[in-house]
Amino acid sequence: MALGPRDVSSLVDLTGWDATVLNNFRLEDGTTYEAIVSMIVAGSGALNVELSSGLWGGLISFQDEPDVEYRVGSSNGMNVFTEFARADSQRAATEGHILPLIPYDRQLAWTWRYLEKSRMPQIMADVQDALQDVRDRWRIRILTRVLKRGDDTGESAGLGSSGISPGFATDLGSTAVDFDPPDNQGTTFDNTHEHYVGIAGGVFTNAVFSDAKDELREHGHEPTYIFLIGPSDETTVRGLSDFTPVEESLVAFGDNVSLAKLGFEADSMGSYSIGTIHDFAVRVVRGVPQYYGFAYKSYGNLSQRNPLRLRLPKGQLSPVVRPMSDPRAAGGGNYPLQNIMMFLEFGVGVWDRTNGTARYVNNATWADGTPT
Repeated sequence: MALGPRDVSSLVDLTGWDATVLNNFRLEDGTTYEAIVSMIVAGSGALNVELSSGLWGGLISFQDEPDVEYRVGSSNGMNVFTEFARADSQRAATEGHILPLIPYDRQLAWTWRYLEKSRMPQIMADVQDALQDVRDRWRIRILTRVLKRGDDTGESAGLGSSGISPGFATDLGSTAVDFDPPDNQGTTFDNTHEHYVGIAGGVFTNAVFSDAKDELREHGHEPTYIFLIGPSDETTVRGLSDFTPVEESLVAFGDNVSLAKLGFEADSMGSYSIGTIHDFAVRVVRGVPQYYGFAYKSYGNLSQRNPLRLRLPKGQLSPVVRPMSDPRAAGGGNYPLQNIMMFLEFGVGVWDRTNGTARYVNNATWADGTPT
């Protein structure tokens, strides 16, 4: 929760500045402040689209409410119909938790004298650096949640004094929100069911992927799937006997070579597909630590059935990176462009606690991964 009084300066956005006034201010190379504002707004707008598309779009969905509720446990089945007696009514059991919400900012502060003497490439470098920091924060928060077994708690995470945001299905001793996954096609589960699996050996094997597939299928998530790994494990996975590579544009393949139907090109945040194994499209994602992997079923861009649910501020339906005058700056930051910050508020939580299973292949005991 932010400290200090609320005032109208917090509502001042770059797009609300007067273009005529900004045009009177220029850098030493002649670039107007109006042109700088347009560049910042365009860059943040493009980033807003990136945060909710591509790899991320297939993993997440959004809501602005703090709470989620979902079905748990077993149903009681159907009765044989009789003409003279009504069957007992039944109801589903549910469980729920709170989604976090955390504000982030990235400062861009220039002295008025610097703005008089600087050149556009210098300003561009600062803005690009800030946008990259926003992009990295988004990536790290998402990857941290999928590789963290325990609960998120605390007022600093927007969860209040007693709110809990758990991970995927795990033993009751690892979470304060016990979870009995709903039964599925004759298979029942209890609150010791585990989706964070430690495996000794220090290497990915064919069995790692076949086991992850089985774990998703037993909950009703049918192929195809996605498996995220880090760059350090790419060579190992490519060498597995069950692995089928993608068709790379710079490689000439001979006849009778099996190739995966996936694009090899990297997306805007640098992740790329390398091939398939056991119905998984394997993607290399920067920041995933060595020996860790995460498997899930994507139901499409921003589908409400995707594994993660991101909470946004009330009334906000998609992420918004806001370039704005820093209301905390001395004097209110009245000199044009002198005090700017990038502001983004979001929280990453789990929605479907069955649609995700993590692997740590360097020890038989699970340990949370730390993305970079």
